[in-house]
Order: sequence, then C-alpha cells, then structure tokens
Amino acid sequence: MFCTQCGFQLPDNSKFCAKCGAPLGVTSTTSQAPPAQGSPVSGIAASPPSPVQQTGQGVAQLKCPGCGAPINPKFGEMVITCEYCGTSVFMGAGGWKNVQKHTMLPLLLVDKEQLLSKSKNILDSGFLHHHRFEKSKLVDMTLDVVPYWLIPSSASTTVTYLWGETSSGTTVIGGGQGGPTFIPSGGGRPEYKTEVVDEVYDFPVVAVRAMKDCQPIEFQFSLDQRTLFDASKFSKSIKVLNGDVGEEEAENHAKALVDKLQYQKAHERHKHHTISKIETKVDVGEGELLHVPIWRMKFNHEGKDILLVLDGSSGGVISSSGL
Repeated sequence: MFCTQCGFQLPDNSKFCAKCGAPLGVTSTTSQAPPAQGSPVSGIAASPPSPVQQTGQGVAQLKCPGCGAPINPKFGEMVITCEYCGTSVFMGAGGWKNVQKHTMLPLLLVDKEQLLSKSKNILDSGFLHHHRFEKSKLVDMTLDVVPYWLIPSSASTTVTYLWGETSSGTTVIGGGQGGPTFIPSGGGRPEYKTEVVDEVYDFPVVAVRAMKDCQPIEFQFSLDQRTLFDASKFSKSIKVLNGDVGEEEAENHAKALVDKLQYQKAHERHKHHTISKIETKVDVGEGELLHVPIWRMKFNHEGKDILLVLDGSSGGVISSSGL
C-alpha cells in the first residue's frame, strides 16, 4: 500500500505513514482528475497529472500519467517505467512524481559477431594475453535497457602544490611529459602555488543498486546521440529496467564521483609536484532520466571470471573486471 499524502510505499495494514506521519485508512474528500489519455510519451510536460490516485480507503494506486495504465512498483523501486507507453515516474521527497525529462540512447551495437570481436580485442590486449579470448568460454551475454540519472554538475577544484627548492639545492620549475626541470638554487624557502580547475559534467549515476558494474567512472556516454525516450524503439524481448535509486540519492552520489574524478585529474596534472591540498566544490542541478542499452558479457578463463560491460550505443567499455 501507499501513503495517501506523500505516496510513500508502506507495508500492508500500516496505520501511519513512516515518512510523513499521516494517518491511513481515512477516506479522502478530495477528488482528483483522471490521468490524461494519449499524452506525449516523454519530454517536458507542462502540467502533468499526478500519478498517485486515491482509492478512498487509505491506499494510493499508481497510474501511468501517460496512458492511465496501472503501475505496480515492487518493494524498493523508486524509478518506474510504464511497460505500455514508456512514461516514467519516480519517488521524490514529496512522493511520486512524473519524470520531467526522459531520454534514451539508441541501440546500435546489435550484431553478436561484432560484440565478440570487440570482446576479443579487450581480452587479448596486454602483454602475454594474445590468446586469452580463444582460451575463454562465453558464459553469459545479456542486453538490458538500464536507467541512469544524468546529473548536471559543475566542479571547481583548488590545488595547492609545491613549486620550490629541493633537498639537493636545486629548484623545480616545471613538469610535463618530459619530467621536471631543475635549475641551481641560491637558497630561499619553498614556494607554494595555487591553481583552480573548473569542469562541467553531465554525470551519469546508474539507478539500479545491483548493477554497480554499470557505473561509469571516467567513461562518458555520447550524449549527442540521445533522443526523447520511446519504448517502441526497443524490441519487446529487451527488458527496460526499473530503478531503486532516487534522484536525491543520485545527486549525492554524483557529487562524490565528480569529487573523486577531479582528485584523480589534479594528481595526473601535477604528478611531478608535491601536492599539499586539494579542495573541490561540486554543485548539481536537476537530473534527467536516461535509459541506455547495456551489454554485460561474462567469460570464464581458466576458472577465473571476466566481466565486460559495454555501452550498446557507442560500443565503448564502461567497465571490466577480472582481466
């Protein structure tokens, strides 16, 4: 059952909402208009109807705001896509809400021979691994349409690093690919310099907790390929997954991931300097729900599992393990 006030999912026979404290079992005196029929599948809705409909008996029933079909979330699900028309709703701070911006990436990597060819290149890369693919057994190959929260993030990182005298009496004056440059020093104190690095991201956060291997760290989706979500673009045999990560949690996760990425970039940028402090401030905006076709391929090589996660749109490697 669901709270009639905020839409929070509750165990059956609950008397009070654990989220907002509202009493349950009270007949609502407020009538609500039925959901609009034939509304657009996705995009930004002007004044969308509420997906929560009162039953008059303390139970809230979810209905798709796009086609009016019933939506039956499983326990823990916070992002739900209608199996009939593709409209999505999510659990926000105030209850169930319509997704205002819902997009997708097209499925372009379909041919299994092409998938195996890509897998071979990945498995055989590296010294002494030229025949790893042919000695491996394909255990599983699955394709799902996975929901991501696309969180616009702006990061400002302040890096303080040492630019001064070394123990040998010389001064470091530069880094770069050729390594640091040293010149004789006549003494003096080490000098610290400060650099500010600003970056802007549309950072993807996977909305399914059990699919952490699908979480990009440095990999970025080709967002110029994205279009408004249309469930009919995917075969009925391909499952469009629901999510259990809400937008607020995704924003916090995006902040942590962007902070980590900025930290890595700062160390790479100043790998020939001694860094004394790194401080990053991350601001995030309203998220976008992005559905991405994801291939997950599992191989067994001499008793050891190897997992590859590929973007089904660009063919890029999102993650790999066991290599």
